[in-house]
Amino acid sequence: MAFSLSAGFAPLAALADPPVLSKLGDSPSTGMYSNYADDSGAVTRKYLGNAGADELSEAELVPALVSALDQLSKYHRPVAVPEIIRVPHERIEAIVCNAKCAALAAYRPGEGIYLDETLKPETDLFARSILLHELVHYVQDMSGEHGDMRLCERWYRREQEAYAIQKVFLFMTGSATRVGYSAHKSTCDDEPLSTGSAPAR
Repeated sequence: MAFSLSAGFAPLAALADPPVLSKLGDSPSTGMYSNYADDSGAVTRKYLGNAGADELSEAELVPALVSALDQLSKYHRPVAVPEIIRVPHERIEAIVCNAKCAALAAYRPGEGIYLDETLKPETDLFARSILLHELVHYVQDMSGEHGDMRLCERWYRREQEAYAIQKVFLFMTGSATRVGYSAHKSTCDDEPLSTGSAPAR
């Protein structure tokens, strides 16, 4: 599924295309190959701070992701951050699916972010992107994003945005892993206008 970033993602507009790389030396090109300096690390540091670092301490992790979220989204930095609760995978399954499933994390309003205890976001960029995804849900909740929509429609829009931000984060940090969102909006077509529940994520 293709993601389109809304106007709220203005800080990334300049990064939609890969950055122009500066040429090293004045040597003539040898066919289709050339010598270019890759300054993507500098671009990442400029927009994401140390969120893309190889390793972050537990104390550095959430502040770094909040800074990255500030750059990657329309949301302001939250005054407080949710508690990160590391739990066995079975607990995540119970929260999200009420059955066996592949979910690795979940944000629960008023409780915090439940994170599969096997994930190591301090050293693994993909695990870090999962935590960022859940932080997106936290700031969406705090700002009332799509609060006027039916529950299922709100869930769909919030997931779409969280996956788009996660995808950009992975791209900007140089991760080879990509994410996509496969639920279709028609999932919500049968929901009554006044009530309903969001499908499990």
